[in-house]
Amino acid sequence: MSNNPTLTIRKEFERIPSQTLQKFEGLALGWICDSNGRKGALGGGIRPICNNTPFVGTAFTVSCAAADNLALHVALKYVQPGDVLVVKGEAFDDCAVTGDLMMGMAQNSGVRAFITDTHVRDRDGLEPLDIAMFAKGINPNGPHKNGPGKVGLPISIGGYVVESGDLIVGDTDNVAVVKRAEIAAVLSDLAGTAEKEKGAEARIADGQKYMSLADEILEQVEVKWVD
Repeated sequence: MSNNPTLTIRKEFERIPSQTLQKFEGLALGWICDSNGRKGALGGGIRPICNNTPFVGTAFTVSCAAADNLALHVALKYVQPGDVLVVKGEAFDDCAVTGDLMMGMAQNSGVRAFITDTHVRDRDGLEPLDIAMFAKGINPNGPHKNGPGKVGLPISIGGYVVESGDLIVGDTDNVAVVKRAEIAAVLSDLAGTAEKEKGAEARIADGQKYMSLADEILEQVEVKWVD
């Protein structure tokens, strides 16, 4: 076998149990990030494109060469219901990595969401689908299908390393990753985070204008008052 194969594929990995995913359903993305050490939201210009209702699912990672989507075509053969396709496209700005036809097939396989650090196309065709789409933007130019690429292996995207089997959660704000090994700790912390957030919301509804933290800071730090 060549030392430089066109594709490198890991098609089998452990999905997150549905009962674990359900524990994240309906929780604000900000709460999850706070309980995840105030981290996890993907950057690099990735933003909601369409169909961005809240979701949670298991990451299925794909790495494509710039202006190419060969690996993504092959990945569609192995996705399972509830998977979230997380596709590294080298942050390439001059074309899309996918469009409505491929995403229509992904929907037939039960893919829950699609995330990429490059562009997508065919917004009018994507809108009717039940797949949340996150990308850098829209570009109607199409990609090539030459490779190289990787399927199911770790990728670096949006400032984080994402592995197949990690938890991905998203809503109208954006998307975030929770490493599989940290899921239990995040869930344990979320109860306290939710209680704190709901308490703050109640105080605001009652007329609170600022947090008591401001008073504490003014008492503890040196302040230069300017008239």
